[in-house]
Amino acid sequence: MRNDNQKERPVLGVVVGDKGCLVIDAGNSPKHARELKKELIKYNLPEVTYIVITHYHWDHSFGLTEWQVPAIGNAISNEKLKAYRQLSYDNTSLEKAANHYFTQHGIDCIKSEIDNRDSFKPVGLDLIYSGELLIDLGGITCQVRQVQSSHTCDSTIVYVPEEKTVFLGDCAYGHTSKGYNYYNQETMFPMFDLILEYEADYYVCSHESICTRAEMVEYYDSLKMGADIAGRAKNMEEAKALYKDTYQREPSEDDLFFIRSFGIGEGFGRIGSMEREIY
Repeated sequence: MRNDNQKERPVLGVVVGDKGCLVIDAGNSPKHARELKKELIKYNLPEVTYIVITHYHWDHSFGLTEWQVPAIGNAISNEKLKAYRQLSYDNTSLEKAANHYFTQHGIDCIKSEIDNRDSFKPVGLDLIYSGELLIDLGGITCQVRQVQSSHTCDSTIVYVPEEKTVFLGDCAYGHTSKGYNYYNQETMFPMFDLILEYEADYYVCSHESICTRAEMVEYYDSLKMGADIAGRAKNMEEAKALYKDTYQREPSEDDLFFIRSFGIGEGFGRIGSMEREIY
């Protein structure tokens, strides 16, 4: 199911085997999950046997309440989900959670996407894996793996070798805090090296269209450029001059975004602690 960023709905993946289906991410709400269920019925697909959560963020996990099948994720995801269970989701409580658990856009989407919020309680995971997990769906396999990422500390990816496809969740994105985006090359670059080792033609990012291998390589090259320039510059003006001198052209808005994201996360213009993860 395609993403809808206005509603903060990520891509929901479905891998179909002879023995059942695996759903990748549960949806941002019971409503979102029910819409996927209708699509599965429409196309007469096998029963869903498992759900894998790519990370704990609400837009990927709040739909779990609608699924009556085992939910799989890593131990960090499960611990993070417990914090959501301690919250209330009425309007007043949501506003109190702003900037700590949710962005304002996230709060607005929760209000519009989740019905009966006074009684809504997120749920946790049923099966906890460590490191890697292989799931056989019958004629097709899913390799589930925990990876490092700038986005969260609990990222999970799913590689489907028969389809030459990797579901990345949000692990290819940066981390957002106080309105800033930032990347950390110590976590991002090993992750990109890993996912590009897979024999994959397609990469599914949760808030984008499907990316080809060539597009992922191009994205990685942009990340490396941003890290290189940010690492050599003391501020954005110096970064722009370095970029022009290195590449013999003015930086585009995308180039400046990558430079700024690494500069904030690792060098000039650092905005303080980035350990708190919000969405």
